[in-house]
Amino acid sequence: ILDSNCRGAMGNRDMYNKVERVCEDCTNIYRLPQLDGLCRNRCFNNQWFLMCLHSAKREAELEHFRLWISILNAGRPW
Repeated sequence: ILDSNCRGAMGNRDMYNKVERVCEDCTNIYRLPQLDGLCRNRCFNNQWFLMCLHSAKREAELEHFRLWISILNAGRPW
């Protein structure tokens, strides 16, 4: 299921899945079910996503994720 807040998700399903995976991993790390929704809020354009990226030890990929989130937000600035 694609997030309706992510206007650019249609046609970019693979990109959406890569970004979404960070939230899933974070939820599994912390075992807090509400974290998944917080991480996805505003189509991943939030501090919770950044915290999850850090927790998943994927900070080196930050610029890739920023680009993908920008695309998923249909051009909305980070």
